[in-house]
Amino acid sequence: MLILHIDISVLIFYLIVILFVLLIIVALPIVFLRYIYKLLTKRGYKLNGYILICINLMLALYLFLTSEIYEGFYPTNSFYFDEFTEVTLRKPPKSAQIINKFASYPDFHGDYCSASLIKLSKEDYNLLLNELTNDNRIIKGVKLIGSNELNNVIGNYKEENIIHSFTRHIPNEEDHYLYIGFLDDKQTIIVTICVT
Repeated sequence: MLILHIDISVLIFYLIVILFVLLIIVALPIVFLRYIYKLLTKRGYKLNGYILICINLMLALYLFLTSEIYEGFYPTNSFYFDEFTEVTLRKPPKSAQIINKFASYPDFHGDYCSASLIKLSKEDYNLLLNELTNDNRIIKGVKLIGSNELNNVIGNYKEENIIHSFTRHIPNEEDHYLYIGFLDDKQTIIVTICVT
């Protein structure tokens, strides 16, 4: 029972810290706008103060929404490294470099596909291949299921270039297709996830 109490205490501490940081992030622009408004109203520009506050709030909302939509359509490399971790249950090796990447924007049901072509050092390639071969959570020798995202990423490579392939099933989530393929250049891998 003591362990549960400690975990809850740590969780509450982190929640308080996160809420405090969010409060500061939200409060700073509001305090700044309030200061500008007071400055303008002291000088007789009350209506301009309201207009300035409204414009700044709309601009902030526009910038936030634009950045969220942009990242949804063009995910960062960290998104694809997270996909790698989802498929392999391992962190990406330090030598991992994303050569090509593409993901569809999730629809209303959360369905999407992503694919990435990742280059590794020969040592990391062999180590990962060996680890996945000996991992009983990963299914070996599966057929690649194509997608538009995969076609955009794979480039000049063909399915015949994939010499080892693996997939992983998530219990109670049969609509998730997680795949990794090892190419015959002994350095490049393909990672793809489709949620349908």
